[in-house]
Amino acid sequence: MKKIFRILLLALVCCMLPLTAAGKANAAEASLSSSKKTTYSGKGFSLTLDNAAGSVEWLSSDEKIATVTNGKVSAHTAGTVTITAKYNNVSYSCEVTVKEPFLNFSSKRVMVGKSFSLVPQGTKALSYFTQNDRIASVDENGTVTAKDSGKTVIYVKCSNGRTYACSITTYMPIQLKENPSFEDLAPTVNMSFEELVGDNGIYDLPKGFAQVGTYKLIVDLYHKVVLAYAMDDNGKYTIPVRYMLCSVGAPETPTPTGTFKMESFRLRYEIFANTNSYAQYWSIIKGRIYFHSILYSSFDASDYTGSWNNLGKAVSHGCIRLTVPDARWIWYNVAPGSTIVIRSGSSDDKATAEIRSKLKLASMPSTRAKLKKGQVPYTDNWSMEDVPHEVDFVQGSQNGGEAAY
Repeated sequence: MKKIFRILLLALVCCMLPLTAAGKANAAEASLSSSKKTTYSGKGFSLTLDNAAGSVEWLSSDEKIATVTNGKVSAHTAGTVTITAKYNNVSYSCEVTVKEPFLNFSSKRVMVGKSFSLVPQGTKALSYFTQNDRIASVDENGTVTAKDSGKTVIYVKCSNGRTYACSITTYMPIQLKENPSFEDLAPTVNMSFEELVGDNGIYDLPKGFAQVGTYKLIVDLYHKVVLAYAMDDNGKYTIPVRYMLCSVGAPETPTPTGTFKMESFRLRYEIFANTNSYAQYWSIIKGRIYFHSILYSSFDASDYTGSWNNLGKAVSHGCIRLTVPDARWIWYNVAPGSTIVIRSGSSDDKATAEIRSKLKLASMPSTRAKLKKGQVPYTDNWSMEDVPHEVDFVQGSQNGGEAAY
């Protein structure tokens, strides 16, 4: 009899197991479809509370930013708000970030002949128009094309009732200008001190260059200038591209003269061995001799040194010191293998003397400038994005040991 009772009890337990599992399935915990969302003012989206069998109360922590009705969220203005769903005395929340619609570019530098797309984010473009079609045009899809050097504004009328603007600065490559001005060839003369010594915060090595031989550099030790030339139709380097003021080696540590081929070792922002000095944009010429920027006392451009006041003088340990924009131009544009001529120079060279006399730069301010990485101006007449990638950059080695600086 006891044996029969055990069998019946076991059968009853087995019959109850599916019912218990089913009961748990019916009581699955409710969950909100999203815990974090980003949207734009004027837009909306829907939230659902899954596994909720009864009524749900929906709340917004700030109805100025966003409201909610039956899970439908409507964004009104920029900010962060919490949308809450209450069910069975339990609260479920979603953090919502509301952004204002914007253009993908509020300002843009474009080389003449190049194009880019202007696209609004968080709203739809209805029409595009330009302030000056001679400088830059824009089509119905938002493709902006630079036509001539200058400045203009592109406007975008959008479905949210607003009109957005993008300031455009267009520039002509020096080689394409028939009669470049001195300021075209020496853009540093119109730059602020902050731009001349600052740090853009970009530390990636160059990816590539124009073909070897696109440029030839001449360093004149007497006049303390670097002159960059491009090749003419006869294969001669007669087309001026850039004029740069520099510091050269002191009499006891002179810069070597001769003709060299630019080597392939480059550094972005580094300290000199056995010193407390740093420099930006190192491009090796030969051995321990580099092109590089003025000196700093730390890995922070705000800590620029009095080496700024030594530009145009013979004070270095052999290296060629430059403003940051000029050192940057060489770093990105002059391929390894390019010809570098370092000449003694002469007072009889009237043409170079005239260039030197016009290379007047901004003075170092009496109060130290606060230079934040990536927040310095950029008014140079070229763009890193427009450098031809005809030959890859391959990092070489520093065969000559530490830099002379």
